[in-house]
Amino acid sequence: MNSLRTSTLLVASLLCFAAVFPFLREAGGASPFSGVAWISFATGWILRALPFLAVLIAGLLAWDRSPTARRAVATMTGWLAVRPGRAILLVSLASVIASAYPVVFLGRSYVSPNMSTDLLYDGFPTLPGYTSSWVEYPKGTDTGALMWGHIPYAVTFRRSLAQGELPVWNRYDFGGLPLLGQGYTMFGDPLHFLPIAANSASWAWDLKILIAKCLFATGLGWLVLTVVRHLPSALLVCVGGPFLGFFIYRYSHPALFSFCYAPWPLLCWVKAAETRGLRSFAAWCAGLILANFALLNSGSVKEAYMLILTLNFSGLCVLASSAAPMRVRLLKLGGMAWAGLLFALLASPVWMTFLDALGHARTGYDHPGAFQISPALILGAFDEALYRPLDTNSLVFNPAANFLILAGLLYFLATLRTHFTNRAVAALAASSLVPLGLAFGLIPPQWIVEVPFLSHVVHIDNSFSCPLIILWCVLAGAGFSAAAARLGTRNGRDDLIVAGLLLFAMVFSYTAYCHVVHRPQYGWDATYSPLKEGQTVPVAPFVWAYLAILIAAVAALGLLARRVFMVGELTPATGLGLCLCLLAMLWRHALHAESAGFWDYVIRPKDRVDFLAPSPAVSYVQRAVKDAPFRATGLDSNFFNGWQAVYGIEGIAGPDPLVNPRFRALTDLSALQDVWDWRLYVTNGNLAAARPFLDFLNVRYYFARNGGSELDRVLKDDLRADLDVYESPTAWPRAFFTDRLTTFEAPQQLMDRILHGDGRPFAAMQTADLASTPQLARLVGDPADRSVVQAEGYRLTENTTSFDVRAPRPGLVVLDETMWPGYSHATVDGVKTSVLRINHAFQGLEIDRAGMHHVTFSYRPRHFVLTLELFAVGLFGLVASLGLAWRFGPQSPSS
Repeated sequence: MNSLRTSTLLVASLLCFAAVFPFLREAGGASPFSGVAWISFATGWILRALPFLAVLIAGLLAWDRSPTARRAVATMTGWLAVRPGRAILLVSLASVIASAYPVVFLGRSYVSPNMSTDLLYDGFPTLPGYTSSWVEYPKGTDTGALMWGHIPYAVTFRRSLAQGELPVWNRYDFGGLPLLGQGYTMFGDPLHFLPIAANSASWAWDLKILIAKCLFATGLGWLVLTVVRHLPSALLVCVGGPFLGFFIYRYSHPALFSFCYAPWPLLCWVKAAETRGLRSFAAWCAGLILANFALLNSGSVKEAYMLILTLNFSGLCVLASSAAPMRVRLLKLGGMAWAGLLFALLASPVWMTFLDALGHARTGYDHPGAFQISPALILGAFDEALYRPLDTNSLVFNPAANFLILAGLLYFLATLRTHFTNRAVAALAASSLVPLGLAFGLIPPQWIVEVPFLSHVVHIDNSFSCPLIILWCVLAGAGFSAAAARLGTRNGRDDLIVAGLLLFAMVFSYTAYCHVVHRPQYGWDATYSPLKEGQTVPVAPFVWAYLAILIAAVAALGLLARRVFMVGELTPATGLGLCLCLLAMLWRHALHAESAGFWDYVIRPKDRVDFLAPSPAVSYVQRAVKDAPFRATGLDSNFFNGWQAVYGIEGIAGPDPLVNPRFRALTDLSALQDVWDWRLYVTNGNLAAARPFLDFLNVRYYFARNGGSELDRVLKDDLRADLDVYESPTAWPRAFFTDRLTTFEAPQQLMDRILHGDGRPFAAMQTADLASTPQLARLVGDPADRSVVQAEGYRLTENTTSFDVRAPRPGLVVLDETMWPGYSHATVDGVKTSVLRINHAFQGLEIDRAGMHHVTFSYRPRHFVLTLELFAVGLFGLVASLGLAWRFGPQSPSS
């Protein structure tokens, strides 16, 4: 009991010092912040920890007093020690549950729309059947990517598979776009078939995220165990893994899955480097293919591709530097190269389709660039709150690890010389310098923008911080292992001093960066500085207090751990102290309930909802477009772009990264507002001016809230329900026949005809396109006397559009769906025919005789059949390779 009291007082004193330290600085005139804020922060933080501490103290006291409890703990510890895989899995699962307790126990959701994502309604609640209007501001983390993109994509995948088609085309955004060719749709991710099977239900997404985080912690722990052979260090990394600052930065973003799958390719390399049997080596090669395939299809491009390149390079370094004979290493490198070739073949439907689509697309990254982080802010790489002062609204804008990982990494650096004997650790440390140099500016941006593909990543800071964090976690595990071996010896004190000096240097650099005011020189220009003359980085009081507590927790962790190893026993008192240190370092990176406080710096997920709850307004439009397809849009933030795919209603935009440049050339000339480079915004103010263009885009239905008389003057009022539904009777049909063709030189001329013509559909071809199809010159004439016949008998699937059209004479059929190079294929009465580019971005075909014709347009990527054949070759090669390995095993690669 005396030791318990002593250690409790010690930890309480450290926490009180952390709270009072900034207050003391203020008394000295160095801090402009109120001492009341510090006391309020520290008091609130400790009070919120009291329930956890009460349970912990009760358990520790029971352990201390009960020999039975001690024996039970010893038995459990021994059982886990002989079953390290189960120990890692159990600790990972417990840590994930603790980090996401509102999702697991309180009915909250990672994909709740009340995380500031408008969906159907402009305002909250934003979906039918949901009554809560309590909105959580996501602090800059991108919650829209899943909500507006991947959740609708999963619904589209389900429809496509139900129709017997592969999901290669997205008819719901921008008049039609490649779907698989976007490169980030998650279709090849094995875990993604859970949301697909559940029709993108919110519980399925929550379950997928929880499984992914458990895979991350398990893979990380297994990786540390393989590299350093020390189970407690692996378990400690498992504890800290789900509490990384990355999971605030990418709270519900597809990059979360990329990051969570990333340890597994590296693990496969490390395991392959140490294995001796041919069968086990082949199994790890197959595991590498699967891990890379899941990572490639995880839902991001920048993060996923950079993780693949960086971590496979690190794995290559581990294998190349292993202690095995040169012949064995070369054989293993040959085997891994063969695995890489099989992976390229198996993934060809994804990467080849993506690269082909990328070559014809407009993206938000068309202009080369390279954002990096100042090395003075490297302390922020261990807690994203320390980056936030650089943003005027204190928003999160870069990923981070946590101070537990920093503690392990500091001890690793303090004992660096002792790690050179571990070739795997040395290789990982050396390879980590590449993402470190890229993310933190050692490699200048002028060099980066000269590298193909890398120059268009732009977010170098984010993309390379991700692999760096994973490598740091492994090195931190090596640091924990060294601490377990040295803290109880005479060297332990010296190690802590060196680690403390390293921490001081990082804190010094960060604090100086935030406080320093550079002296202006002759010719000083404020435009070259992010701050005005005499201004310093505005750091919130929370950040200074939080940093002080983190520093105190790291110091206490080192001192308490040294005491444990010197005494040779973990007492309840020191156990309590260590738990308090972990709590101080990790609490903020967990998800929290509404009562958690500090709402600017924590994530509090909202209620899980039914995405497909019925809406009378949506049901009305779904019935209206069933026989004759039309598009719909919303005014303001109603019927949000991208979300319309959930309802199977085509819209005019979505968050797709690869869009049709010709379609966007027209929208840029229109009255539509362009937000975030993808959202086409319609308001009461621009509706009248934009309506002729929206008619041209086949937009017949409009969703509004409390539309009123102003909308009644522009559109026809169809329905008043949960949303008001308005109709434009003059909207162009999806497909029509015409016997006249007009020409234009530039898109502006076409837009003038759309806005100032007679409102009837027409066919226009750019002069340059007409030159390549001279047979159509006979149709060029005065459009005033053109005939227009609407198509009928539509049948739409996700990848095809079929209809019947009556042609009174030879002419053209125009389809108001975009033409993407290599994707469009058409038949007339079952006979294949050429697809023409009509109206700049759309498509049509020639009709050479009068009569009723059945027309089918289908969409599939260029060379898609070839990529499927390559996939089949890769699959055969993988099965054959595994079969041969099993046939001739258990031989070693040196045999």
